[in-house]
Amino acid sequence: MLNSIINDLNRALAQHTLVNIYQTNQEVVYTGYVTTVSNTGIILATFDDFGLPDGAVFLAVAVIDEVEFASDDLDNMAFRIQTAEEEQFIQAGGLTMRFDEQRDLRRQVLSHAWVDHLVVMLVIKDDDHFYEGMVTSVTTDQVTIQLLNKFDYTDQPTFTLNPDELEVIEFQGKELTLQGIAAPHLRKLSHIATKEMTDAKLIPDTLRQLADHDSLVGLVPSHDKDLFFVGQINVVTENAVVMNLIDMTGQFGGYTVMRLTELHAVVLESDYLQTMRLFSLLNRARQQQIQPVLNDERLFDPTVDQFSARLTQAAAFRTILRLKLHDSTTLLGYPSQVGGARFIFHEVEDNQLDQVGKVYRISDIDEIAFGYLDAYLVERQLRVEGEL
Repeated sequence: MLNSIINDLNRALAQHTLVNIYQTNQEVVYTGYVTTVSNTGIILATFDDFGLPDGAVFLAVAVIDEVEFASDDLDNMAFRIQTAEEEQFIQAGGLTMRFDEQRDLRRQVLSHAWVDHLVVMLVIKDDDHFYEGMVTSVTTDQVTIQLLNKFDYTDQPTFTLNPDELEVIEFQGKELTLQGIAAPHLRKLSHIATKEMTDAKLIPDTLRQLADHDSLVGLVPSHDKDLFFVGQINVVTENAVVMNLIDMTGQFGGYTVMRLTELHAVVLESDYLQTMRLFSLLNRARQQQIQPVLNDERLFDPTVDQFSARLTQAAAFRTILRLKLHDSTTLLGYPSQVGGARFIFHEVEDNQLDQVGKVYRISDIDEIAFGYLDAYLVERQLRVEGEL
C-alpha cells in the first residue's frame, strides 16, 4: 500500500500535476503540486479554496491515505486557480523554499521556520488539536514551539517535542504569513476580558449606535453559539442587521443580513477582535483588504425589509446567495419569482443547478450571505458553463 502511495507521489512530482491529498486520520484535504518526495514525507505547494497559492505543507507519508489525480473537485480548483490569475486576486506568496529530499524534510521545514521567524501550524501524532506558533529552537531530537492564541492572549505556552511526532506542518500560507507579520505588534497588546451584550431588548439599539462607527464587532447567532461573525455594522432595519464581514485573514468577506430575533450576543471587546483589528490594519497598510472582484462600499436602505430586497435583487440578476433557514438548513443558489411572502429558490449542489427550484417562505430565512468571494466563484463557473 505504502509503495503505491510513494509511486503516486513520485508520479505527481514528475508530471507536475494538480492533486488532492486525503489523510488517514483527519478530514482536511490538501490541494496542490507535490514539490519534494522523500521516504518519510512530502512537501506540497498548496492552494486555498479560492484557487490562491497558500504556502505549503509537509505531510508524513504515514498519514497520506490517497493521492487523487482526477475529480470534479480538481476540475473546480483548476477553474478557480485560472480565475485567480486572470482577475489578479491578491495573494500571499506561495512556497519559496528549496528542499533536499536526501535530508530529513521535517527538520528542514522547522529550521527554515526558526531562521525566518515563520508561524507554523502543526498536527502531532495521536493528538487531535491544531497548534499554531513560532519555532524558538531546533535540535536533532527536539523542537520548541511558542504557541500563539488569537482568541486568548493569556494562553501562550511553549512546548517541546520530538520532530518525529509531527505528522503535518503548514507554513508560508496566507493566514500564517499574516500572523508572522502581526506577531511583534500582537506582543504589545494586552489581554482584555470579553465584553458582550446579550440582553435581547438592548441589542437593536446597541447595533444602531455601532452603525455610525467603523469599529469591528462580533455577532453570535442563537442557533450556534460557537459561531462568530466579525465585521462592521452597515445598517440596522426594523427586523434585521446588515454587516460587512471580514474573514479570518482580515480581508473583506462579503455581507450578511441577520434577523435581530436570532442574535444571541453582540461582542464588543475580546482578544480575537483585537487580533482582527490588527489584521485588518495590516491588510490596509499593504493594500490587500479586498479582492478586486468584490465591492465593500454598498449601502442599504434601513426603511425596507432587507430579506425581500436582497432576494428581489438577486432574482433580477441571478446572483448566487447563501441562505440559512430557521430550521438550520443552509442553501446556496439563486431566487426567482419573489412574492410578498414566498419565493422559489434554485439550489446549486456539486456545480449542478436545480432549474425547477423549490418554494420557501421569506419569514423562514434567518440569514442571507452575499457579495463574498466563494459566491462570486460559484456564479462565475456556472455562467462559463452555461448553467446560469
